[in-house]
Amino acid sequence: MPRRFLILIGMAMLLGFAKAEAQNVVFDTVGNAIITADTIVKQHKSAKTAKAKKPHSPQKATILSACLPGLGQIYNGKWWKVPIVYTGLGGIGYLAYSNFYEYQSYLHAYEFKTGDLPEGTTLNAHETELANKYADNQLQTYKESYRRNFELYSILTVAWYGLNILDACVDGHLYNYDISDDLSLSVDPYLRPTEQPILMPQYAQVGLSFQLSF
Repeated sequence: MPRRFLILIGMAMLLGFAKAEAQNVVFDTVGNAIITADTIVKQHKSAKTAKAKKPHSPQKATILSACLPGLGQIYNGKWWKVPIVYTGLGGIGYLAYSNFYEYQSYLHAYEFKTGDLPEGTTLNAHETELANKYADNQLQTYKESYRRNFELYSILTVAWYGLNILDACVDGHLYNYDISDDLSLSVDPYLRPTEQPILMPQYAQVGLSFQLSF
């Protein structure tokens, strides 16, 4: 009887150990499967994000600014440059327009004074005032002055437009340029070591040492 009882207890213990070990194996397998699935999902998302993110194109920034001033700066992430671009274009463009308007006014007044005004052309109030106020030689001088100013500001407007394109192109090329934090310049006092011979005694042997680290 005791022997049979001991045998039953031993068999029960063996079954318990086997069941516990099987549960551990199942839990471990499920846990590894969950970790593996999560890793695969993360890798898939990372690959999808990397695929979706296109490299920055300097050519695209240049074309955008050529089509619409300031658009390339927005593409490069330099939003603060857009007001500068349009302030320059607006200011220089306004000066070009105002000088052209005055040139036309003095031209019509001059043509009226010299009798060369085309038929069917009438003077407005401003042109009539100029014709009554100045002589023909004065009108000629002012006319040429406003013409030169108009040409100058027209060139500056085109130059500013080109500068807007150039700025977008340069920023596009420097978009991914990385400046390392290790770049540094150190300035230290320098004293000639005593073991080195004095080659030029007339010069001081104390100075400054400049070291540039990359």
